[in-house]
Parts: sequence; C-alpha cells; structure tokens
Amino acid sequence: MFLMIGMTNGQKDLGYHQPAACGACGRYGAYEVFMTFTQLLLFFIPVFRWNKQYFVRMSCCGAVYSLDPEVGRMIERGQQVEI
Repeated sequence: MFLMIGMTNGQKDLGYHQPAACGACGRYGAYEVFMTFTQLLLFFIPVFRWNKQYFVRMSCCGAVYSLDPEVGRMIERGQQVEI
C-alpha cells in the first residue's frame, strides 16, 4: 500500500476590502485581509488546517499588519466587520 502524506504552508485571500488611509505612508488605499495557515495533505488533498493567522495588507504601499484572531474569524465567516 502506498500512502502519500505531506504538510505545507498556505495563504488565502479572504476577499475583504475596506477603504482606509494608510498609517505607514499616509496615502489613501484599501485594507486587504488574508490568512496564513499550515495544512496536512493526504494524496494532495487538504485534510486539516491549523496555526491560522490573520493579516491586513495595505493596497497603496504593501504594509502588513497583524489582525486580531477573533476579527479574522468573523471576516472568514462572511460577517460584516469594521477594522
């Protein structure tokens, strides 16, 4: 029997964009929320994800900020949240 198991890091765009003024460069841009995670693969199929972390990237200059995990989970579920 041949069993193929692997672990990999991944990133997923959560599709949340909110206009805002950037704190790093001062220009007007938008928040882009994404999630990073580690996942277990079984025959190249993702089975389980853990170590989820949520981040906000500014569209104007690319600055990245960490996001509160509870707010990130709410965005992942599709709830309306103000950052």
